[in-house]
Amino acid sequence: MRLPTALLSIVPSIALVCPATAADMPADAIARNLDKAGKNRAEIERFLARYEGSDDAQKRDASRWLVANMDGHGFALIELTASDGTRLPFDALDYKSLGEAKAALDAIEATHPGCDFKRIRFDSDLEHASADFLAAHLEDAFTTWRTMPWSKSIRYEVFRDCILPYRGSNEPLGLWREPARRRLAELCAANQGETDVRAFGEKVRAAAHPWTGFTDLFYLHPTDQSYAEMCERRLGRCEDITNMVSFGMRSVAAMCASDYTPWWAASDNNHAWEVVLDANGEGRAGLAGRAAKVYRKTFAHQPASLAAIKRDDEVVPRWLSTSHYVDVTAQYQPVSDVAVDLAAVPEGARYAYIAVFNGGSWKPIHWAPIEGGQGVARAVFKDMGRNICYLPMYHIAGADRPAGDPFVVDADGVVHPLAARSAGGTTLVATTTKPEITDPDTGALRVRTQVKPDSAYELFVWKGGVWTPVGRIERSENGHAFEGLLGDGLYWLVEDGSEKLERIFTVDGGAQVFW
Repeated sequence: MRLPTALLSIVPSIALVCPATAADMPADAIARNLDKAGKNRAEIERFLARYEGSDDAQKRDASRWLVANMDGHGFALIELTASDGTRLPFDALDYKSLGEAKAALDAIEATHPGCDFKRIRFDSDLEHASADFLAAHLEDAFTTWRTMPWSKSIRYEVFRDCILPYRGSNEPLGLWREPARRRLAELCAANQGETDVRAFGEKVRAAAHPWTGFTDLFYLHPTDQSYAEMCERRLGRCEDITNMVSFGMRSVAAMCASDYTPWWAASDNNHAWEVVLDANGEGRAGLAGRAAKVYRKTFAHQPASLAAIKRDDEVVPRWLSTSHYVDVTAQYQPVSDVAVDLAAVPEGARYAYIAVFNGGSWKPIHWAPIEGGQGVARAVFKDMGRNICYLPMYHIAGADRPAGDPFVVDADGVVHPLAARSAGGTTLVATTTKPEITDPDTGALRVRTQVKPDSAYELFVWKGGVWTPVGRIERSENGHAFEGLLGDGLYWLVEDGSEKLERIFTVDGGAQVFW
């Protein structure tokens, strides 16, 4: 069973820029969302009516902006389910440690092969948020923004993007502004002479960060927690911690963004972290590991997102199915636009994807429109991280399938194909299945995983769109030499019976180069 997510980590910083505020949504967006509200339409209309006749133009605009961008936001309940969708009785919080929870989960998986954590319920804000709830958040946000000394330089449009939103991710709705502000009362009182919102924001981040500590047990509790739940449990995973920090900062008119990478490119899992912003919506944060893509969550609907432009009948990878994020990878690191020739484009396919290897499989992390037709098709993937191994893919009927050969984009942006077609003549002495790395989630040093003399291993090469066996290391072997390997091959050395979390590698001068 794969761990669903990772914890929060902040490391040395680089410059960021807050994404431009989306243009005001037209009246038809509000009309569409009112239709989607269903039985809750009267509540949403009551919220809009409260400000429609107001002489406060900013509050009137803010109420319309919230409703226009509300579609897609809601509480997501994620639970363990069998492959047929049946819910399975499991709650990680019933156990004292990740080890105990994992053992219980392994026992369930033994009798229910293929079980996994899935979203079983989604409570849309349009269908559940009351007029009073929305108005309470709006009024509190405006009052704080207009009265705190450090927020006077924040433009309305930046306030609307970064302080006004009432939720962090997919947690249960809650009125967190006033209770969070009470916890920061002493800090606010001591900084009444502060006029730099970012300087004050750093102080708030430092104060709010300990409110929710990290425990790896929440790897197996992927449902986002509400503010009240985090206050009670005082523990969570990276998404929870990021939300809690953002609640604290917004409650006192400081600003932060929430950035994330869906899949690390050279290790397993994913990550989310907060970014403290200044009065212009700009900030600084760090990158803890090798990332092919970094995205920033937004409350505003992004019209250029894949979810916004795809047809209703087109199925895309799950995390790309939301329109509430922007790509900020280029603000973190050098990037490259990568043009990829595509093989055997499926009939009707309009988009290709680019994937990284994470958790024992290829995970799509970005998309591009398919250009050209059968036999001459290609896709250009924008702003891709460097020093990373990629695989182009299609997403057909909910399943990912290769769209070409893997390749490496090196640190200088040069593309190196890994087609496994060269003449065999490379020798490898395999000693390692995972290299030594600093864990991007915890900051802890993880020593390399060496080949063990009492275990057996299979060596695979990626060829023809699949992992193909090319050799074995049997138990009690004295040497681990493989001869006649392909110099342009991508390899994977997997221990028999493992969870298949070993890292992929190429061979250079007889040595393993891990990706």
